[in-house]
Amino acid sequence: MRKIIILSVALLANTALFADPFEDFKTNVSKDLLKPFAEDFGGVIGGNDFNSGRALGFPGFDVSLGLTLQSKPSTDNKVLKQAGVDAFGIGMVNASIAVPLTGADAMVRGFSYSGLSIIGGGLRYNIFKSGTLTKFMPDLSVLFFYDSINYDYFKGNHISGDLVASLDFPLIKPYAGIGIDRTKLEIKGVSAALNGIDDSISKMRYTVGAKVTILPFVYLYGAYNSMHGQDGYSGGLGVRF
Repeated sequence: MRKIIILSVALLANTALFADPFEDFKTNVSKDLLKPFAEDFGGVIGGNDFNSGRALGFPGFDVSLGLTLQSKPSTDNKVLKQAGVDAFGIGMVNASIAVPLTGADAMVRGFSYSGLSIIGGGLRYNIFKSGTLTKFMPDLSVLFFYDSINYDYFKGNHISGDLVASLDFPLIKPYAGIGIDRTKLEIKGVSAALNGIDDSISKMRYTVGAKVTILPFVYLYGAYNSMHGQDGYSGGLGVRF
């Protein structure tokens, strides 16, 4: 687990060093290659969905910077493989706030870099929240996100749903979850023959990780993801009240 947390710090420290992994999309894409690209693309968005199964509780709020990285493109993702892309990822600025009287959190997130922008929002609802007498019972939440995607050569949307459980220990808070990502992309700005072609795909995602308190209200988190059979890693830094 310590290695995962160290990795999360390394990912955050190197976010700004990533070249645009999608810059050769215009050159390599075809009608048949759009779906496997969308599969990988949606997985790294969805990998940013959660780091806890515990809702904030009014008047709580949480702000974090996170990154999900896939270790390599899937076998069928020739758009990235032909471009020589190895690891690739998407970072997110995340913010959430407790909604009074509902037990739910409202969440927004966004990303913009090198012609790619993603903006989204969602809800987290606690199915079970541990307390004094149930301290060692896991918190359990469901989450839903909708994200709008816009890039120089494609546009679309990403919809995800998640079920996540976590344990609320004082310093380290392990969590695990399962999610599904539905990603739809449409080609634009490429050629008259390809512009307007769209495709969509839905795939499962599995996550196990931990959040560590490093200062009062400040935390790091790191996780391993299995995204449609591909290895991935998530990490981030946040403030939670």
